[in-house]
Amino acid sequence: MDFKRTFTPKKTLILVLGILLNLVSTPFCFAISAEEAKTLEKDYQSISNKIYAALGQNLSECQRKINSIKELNHQLQEHSKQNQNAIGQCLIKNNLSLIKKNIDNKTIFPVFQFLLDNNNLLVANRLYTYAKNEADKSLISNISFIYARYYLKRKKWKKVLQYTEDTYTDLSDDDANLARLFTGIAMQKVKLHRRAVNIYSKIPQQSKYYPAARLNIATAYIRQDWWTDAHIKINEILNPKKNNNKIKVDREMINRLYLVLGYSLLNKEFYRDSREAFRNIEVNSQYFNKALLGIVLTSTNQEDYIGALNAVNILKAKKTFDLSVDESHLLLPYIYEKLNQNMTASASYSDAQKHYQERIKNISALKNNVENNINVKEILANKNHVNIKNNIISFSNNIPVSFLKNSSRIEELSNYSSQFNNMKLRNDFSMLKNKYKKLLSGIFNELFEQRLTYLNSYMNQSRFGLARLFDNSNTASN
Repeated sequence: MDFKRTFTPKKTLILVLGILLNLVSTPFCFAISAEEAKTLEKDYQSISNKIYAALGQNLSECQRKINSIKELNHQLQEHSKQNQNAIGQCLIKNNLSLIKKNIDNKTIFPVFQFLLDNNNLLVANRLYTYAKNEADKSLISNISFIYARYYLKRKKWKKVLQYTEDTYTDLSDDDANLARLFTGIAMQKVKLHRRAVNIYSKIPQQSKYYPAARLNIATAYIRQDWWTDAHIKINEILNPKKNNNKIKVDREMINRLYLVLGYSLLNKEFYRDSREAFRNIEVNSQYFNKALLGIVLTSTNQEDYIGALNAVNILKAKKTFDLSVDESHLLLPYIYEKLNQNMTASASYSDAQKHYQERIKNISALKNNVENNINVKEILANKNHVNIKNNIISFSNNIPVSFLKNSSRIEELSNYSSQFNNMKLRNDFSMLKNKYKKLLSGIFNELFEQRLTYLNSYMNQSRFGLARLFDNSNTASN
């Protein structure tokens, strides 16, 4: 669950400031449309396949004779480690007859995984069609599971459901539970929440995917406004001994669960319990800033302004800026107001304006030089946010992973451009590369623009707060 800016507590602080906190993702219109993404994907697959064919003819590494699938899988693994995935693709292309001879053997799974990990859907589909005519149901189910993972990354939910259907009994226990998790996620995305809960419930406690399944059950309940049931499911993971469960959970998953619990309790105005949930989130967690902001909101609604002040000062002292840190500069003067320290509040509102002026200037500079501030590999490594010159830019679910990975692969393919002896292929590849570069810049332009919108809103609210203080002071003196 991603916490951005759609949830508004019912009392005091947020009603005055108009700051929006989110429990769910807000719609955001990016430079890339669904249709454009689909066209780009097809263009990438078509052009990259032509490149693999050219490399297969021109590079000696691609013409190596391979005698077994085991040896081929070893070569694919080695090339992947060395970031030479293009060599691996042309090796597959030059050894299709070997692959077809072994299509009814499970040693073929890494070949499909390598093809789909590198978005070579054209060759994968040809081999899959061949496998369906030659192999048994168990083998086809395992290949289908690899496809389900591929489509999950592309948010093609109906395709995920298509490829997980009737596969569980043919998979290993671990893969079967992961396939159930995929199915549940896809069902939630197409609004089949109750059916998703039924699927998640089939993942046993001993599975490493059990905590994620329980968290997703909780979010399904939240979507249906079944808050009590959601809290029970979350607490099953957070208090395993109390619930007689033997569950090992990753620490960051625990932090995330506490964040979900904290904001859901805050939404229901259980401020004391909400605050306690936020306090359990670790200082080094990626969710810590959001937890601090939650503590500010709960403390203020409890009229514990000293507690709120302590939390907001920790946020304000941060040297890297996400939205929680930026918001802290606006929350601080409001808290001073509630403490009847109007002189300090007035100075803080003035400081907030200076802060936002500087931040707007900083983000505008990044936006104006967007191409030089994007590192695709760094974005992929961070998964849902990236630090650009001390600015934490969250993209979370907004940018398809497949789009980012294609951008990264295009950079790798550029290393082999001297082997493209076909001028049309060179031109087509150059155009494709420019399209991806332009669209990635466009996406980050809009992310920067979104941040500027928030900052300008905070600037206006700080001006309004200062004016309101001045008016109240004049009214009191009269």
